[in-house]
Amino acid sequence: MFFNKDLVLASIKAVGEDHAIVQYQDKEVEVNLSPEEAKEFHQYVVHQENMLVPMNIKTQKLFVDLEEPWYEQELEELKGISYQEEEDDNE
Repeated sequence: MFFNKDLVLASIKAVGEDHAIVQYQDKEVEVNLSPEEAKEFHQYVVHQENMLVPMNIKTQKLFVDLEEPWYEQELEELKGISYQEEEDDNE
């Protein structure tokens, strides 16, 4: 899922009854949610230990999978970035 150029990890800024405000790449976006999507999203926010959500930037669709919660400390994509920044700082 994370290898698609249209997918990003968005930071959840605010959660409303039928919308969410997320930020990615210095852009803040309001995503409107259907009643079903809102219910799933609210459950997602309650069960996640972080405030990141995968999002398709073209369709502005949030991906909220409650089956398998993930943690940003365990994502290989983010680990690589963190290690790369540490190496750059040491040079």
